[in-house]
Amino acid sequence: MALKVLATGDIHIGKRSSSVPENSEESATKFTWNRIVDWAIKNGVDVLVLTGDIVDQNNRYFEAIGPLQSGFEKLKRADIAVYMVAGNHDYNVLPQITDSEKYDNVHLLGFNEEWEIKTFSKNGEKIQFVGWSFPNKHVSEDPISKFNVTEIDSNITTIGLLHGDVDNPESKYAPIDSNNFLNKSVDVWILGHIHKPQILRESEPHVCYPGSPHSLSSKEQGIHGPLLLTIEKKDDIHLKRVPLSPIRYENIIIDITNTTDERSLRDTVTSELLNNANTKIEELQGVSFLIYDVSLEGQHTNIRDIETWVFPIVDDYDQEIDTETRLSVHKVIVNARAKLENIEELAKQSSPAGVLAKTIVALQKGETTEFLDDMLEKWKLEYESINGARIYQPLHTSENFQDKPDPKAKQYILNECNRLLGELIVQQTQ
Repeated sequence: MALKVLATGDIHIGKRSSSVPENSEESATKFTWNRIVDWAIKNGVDVLVLTGDIVDQNNRYFEAIGPLQSGFEKLKRADIAVYMVAGNHDYNVLPQITDSEKYDNVHLLGFNEEWEIKTFSKNGEKIQFVGWSFPNKHVSEDPISKFNVTEIDSNITTIGLLHGDVDNPESKYAPIDSNNFLNKSVDVWILGHIHKPQILRESEPHVCYPGSPHSLSSKEQGIHGPLLLTIEKKDDIHLKRVPLSPIRYENIIIDITNTTDERSLRDTVTSELLNNANTKIEELQGVSFLIYDVSLEGQHTNIRDIETWVFPIVDDYDQEIDTETRLSVHKVIVNARAKLENIEELAKQSSPAGVLAKTIVALQKGETTEFLDDMLEKWKLEYESINGARIYQPLHTSENFQDKPDPKAKQYILNECNRLLGELIVQQTQ
């Protein structure tokens, strides 16, 4: 008989999703915790696995204790066991909330900075759970390097629980070398800390981040929810995503080349949003809010007015589709280009419009100009000034500016050149 294990982490009870149009109950992460518990009971899950950061912070203790312990009680009545580890956010909170005498179905593993193993048994089937919990807010060593569990029975399915940061050796949050997952007699590693759902290894062993089951911001896009592991036997384990987040964030790129005025631009944007949502209709069952980041691209003759025409959508747009999902917009980015037939010819001129056109052409071709180099140098100086200010944490970019300019700098300069060139062209034609 197959055993069902529902795995999740990073619920952060005590937090709410950003950019939700109203202060709804669905925006709170405790809503998704209750949904996870109810789904586990309804679908005959045998074990619920939690991989840390279940509670957001110590100061959320009183907000979390009620929903969390209520969930433990429901799971106990349904004969569902809970195995979990603590993360960097709740290392000193979970032990307070987890009352082993009251909830004998709940097991916090590895709390004493030692790997710990416990065996779950049901109907003659067994699973071994081995785990390690954060002892402090920051951990600079790889916990798996101290993996010393000798009691693992190689004939029984073994699931490892750990909160940490894979292949990020500079991390303060338990940096894990992915090579250390191997040769540990563990069949599945279920991880916490990273909110994006990821499968790092598909077999021998499985290694996965279930991700946050509740989307908290536009950085956490796409489908979110726990993983369901169906364990037929040790070498026959199936993983399936269960979409339970009531909030979903998405990016959308909209081409505005064929729009000519405010009305046509608004119609294009709203119809594209609606069409995109309807293509996801089967995925949006149970999703209360679908929130978009919109990127406007293509060519336009009146870039100057685009922001004025479209930006009110952030505050005002609210549309409902058949799944009772409400659509809204968190942010609009204008990446449109000035609509010109002769930008190469214009780039040969020494006029302000020519300088802007020459810069745009250079950026599109991956080349440089004296004006562009000057702008990038100014960007670099501003970046270093902000980074050196004591009131700020250091900024991190994907590139070292000493070697290669940040791509965001070039994109910003390209956008501004397009906007300014568009304004100059409009002024010249008036």
